[in-house]
Amino acid sequence: MRFADIIGQKDVIDRLRKAKAEDRIAHAQLFLGPEGSGNLALALAYAQFINCPNATTEDSCGTCPTCKKNSSLQFADLHFSFPFFNKPNPKETISDDFGTEWRNRLLLSPYFGVEDWTKELSKDNKQLLFSVHEAANIVRKLSLKSFEGGYKIMIIWMAEMIGENVANKLLKIVEEPPANTLFFFTANSSENILNTILSRVQVIQIPKIDEASLSEGLKHLGVDEHKIADIAHYADGSWDIAMRLRENNDPNEFFAMQFQNWMRHCYSKNVPALHAWSEKMNELTREDLKHFLLYALDQMRQNLILNYTTENISRFTSSEKAFAQKFSPFINHLNIEEIMLELEAAHRSVGQNVNNKILFFELSMRIFRLLNRKEKA
Repeated sequence: MRFADIIGQKDVIDRLRKAKAEDRIAHAQLFLGPEGSGNLALALAYAQFINCPNATTEDSCGTCPTCKKNSSLQFADLHFSFPFFNKPNPKETISDDFGTEWRNRLLLSPYFGVEDWTKELSKDNKQLLFSVHEAANIVRKLSLKSFEGGYKIMIIWMAEMIGENVANKLLKIVEEPPANTLFFFTANSSENILNTILSRVQVIQIPKIDEASLSEGLKHLGVDEHKIADIAHYADGSWDIAMRLRENNDPNEFFAMQFQNWMRHCYSKNVPALHAWSEKMNELTREDLKHFLLYALDQMRQNLILNYTTENISRFTSSEKAFAQKFSPFINHLNIEEIMLELEAAHRSVGQNVNNKILFFELSMRIFRLLNRKEKA
């Protein structure tokens, strides 16, 4: 992968170019950005850029044997470690046991999340992990002599899933790696990354992809120009979500329809309808539920803005605007703070082992009370 293949992230790419030009490549770096932002894609492109013998100041050449091997994931000094589930046999399971699945998923697109990877490995939604055997596997690989004569690079995906027992076995090699050895960690959030790892890496903050770059990327793929604005709006800075929405005839239909129906049922205190709605939402994947809740948070913000300012400041698609004209007066100083807290708490809970049908029904009960809150006399 080349920098030219990355969606947006110009500032991050410029920083990586500068580090190489000034020979200041940190031996351990953390590409920290939300899912769909391209942190894994950037790590791949940087790895290729560093080892390309014909690289310009801007990018790898993309045509030399080194670049072709990197692009096909056949470069001998490019290694990967990622979470997996233990196989039910006496053998010590390591990430290499899932090498074919990893390459297939990565070659399809490096803009994927944990939910996609879990589905790739198992239909049983098993718990992913890094094992102590994987730590030993990483140390063994990086102790070997370079095959290609350049940098040996280890890309560790989803570093927030590394447990303390695994981290302890990696600390020495991360802190004092062999010559010409680089660690590229990627993570979506720093909250669950162990401090022992966080303190030993240079953090590269990767923001959500801006709407202009999402739109340009979609245009390059030949997406109907009438759909591009809606997709870029709903993708919320994620290329992965943008690719999912691209397959829909109307990219904003589902989230908008579900949110608007939900709020109507909440305001009217229609408990049977809310129960049925919660069952329907329970059919979605965890990632889709999380994206929906992020969308709901954004809609609450935009409705609050519309209520207290003007529609020129708020950001709506045409389908959202008609609903917001009637709904926004009910989002105000009496309830907005608690509504946002409820939605944020639900977003955190969805990622855990909870019954999502019960979660969304109870959330609905709390929101309909908040929507109907009146000013005290």
